[in-house]
Amino acid sequence: MGNIVKAVVCAFMMGVSCKLFFEIFANQRKWHCEWMERLPVLICMTGFILISFSRIPPYIFQPVRFILVIFITAQICFQNKVWKNLILSVLFCVIYWIVVMLIVSLAYAFPVLEQIKLQNISEFISVCFIFFVMFFLHGRFQDRGSELEKGRSWEKISFFPLLGMVVIMAISMMDWEGSIEDRYAKLAAISGLALINLCVFWYVGDMMKKEAEMQKLRLIHAHVQNQMESYRNMQKSYEKQRQQMHDYKNQLNCISGMISSGQREETLSYISKLTGSLKKNADYVNTNHAVVNVVLNQKYQEACEKDIVMTIAVNDLSGFTMSEEEIVTLLANLLDNAIEACEKQGSGRAIQFKMMLESGQLILSCRNPVKEKVEIKGKRVLSSKKDTFHHGIGLMNIDSVIRKNNGTSIIKCEDGWFYFSAMIPLKEPALA
Repeated sequence: MGNIVKAVVCAFMMGVSCKLFFEIFANQRKWHCEWMERLPVLICMTGFILISFSRIPPYIFQPVRFILVIFITAQICFQNKVWKNLILSVLFCVIYWIVVMLIVSLAYAFPVLEQIKLQNISEFISVCFIFFVMFFLHGRFQDRGSELEKGRSWEKISFFPLLGMVVIMAISMMDWEGSIEDRYAKLAAISGLALINLCVFWYVGDMMKKEAEMQKLRLIHAHVQNQMESYRNMQKSYEKQRQQMHDYKNQLNCISGMISSGQREETLSYISKLTGSLKKNADYVNTNHAVVNVVLNQKYQEACEKDIVMTIAVNDLSGFTMSEEEIVTLLANLLDNAIEACEKQGSGRAIQFKMMLESGQLILSCRNPVKEKVEIKGKRVLSSKKDTFHHGIGLMNIDSVIRKNNGTSIIKCEDGWFYFSAMIPLKEPALA
């Protein structure tokens, strides 16, 4: 009975530790039921209980089942790529194995500890130690983990967990009943490996901090660019209004003269032309959301000037609660990419855009033709532009805004058309 209680307690603590560890690097999937948020702990706990009461495999395969339980949990419960979940699962296993081996080597290196049978309770002590370490790491790095960039930063550290696993397995397979000097040597080797892992964690933490700062700078850069574009468009509109006001008196005098001369048909024709000009300058889109209106109308006018047919489907967006900066970043970058792709088309220039609130979430989609098939890697489009920096920043900012608001997005290219779609849950308005 005591062994069962011990196994259940250890499995629970390992489940919580695993959940805390992965929350540093990835967002947990959103579920409709609140109790589903405890799913990582339940899956891990079940897996480790099965491991505790199953037959022990050959030594080299012991970490495989450990990694498999963590990897399955991560795949089900966290928004992350498969290979990243695998790397993190191996890294968690390495941390656990190092702690266990460190405690065992202490017991063998010092006779006093061996007399109290420290190696017999090494697993329980290791689980408790991992539990508190993960609480510390979770509190220190959680805010930085979601900003970790997808690209080369991960590639730089991906080899380390695999190397660490090989080293710790090699050490653990050595004979533990050697001379006291051999025991000290094993303790020194494991302590050194633990110190190296600690340094790597600090390096990763510093890297996350720098990545987060770079991402903020990218968002600021994109926001400034969009603001400048808005100001330029507003200036153009202001200049047009000044010209219209300047001509207004002459137009009234002309109409008055035509009426006085009895030129009824000519007067009606002239008034009709003036009305058409006013309609052309009027806003095309009205969503009951000021910021969305500004961005969509600006991009619609830009598309018209470039002979691009743009169809827009919207509904009442007055309940849309995303911040102004995020709205501008999301819509401006998305439509800029679509307009740019259409400019490369000789004919058939068209953009189909949809933005609607349905069932408590924003449905956003954009469809445009492409001259040649677009290569897609994950959530990124491999740009063919010379100015790849700004293009990449735009796509990165779109994905960053969606992820920040717990949304999901899909991009694909089929039959000469590029498709983007996203679903973003609405935030509840803050109470005054």
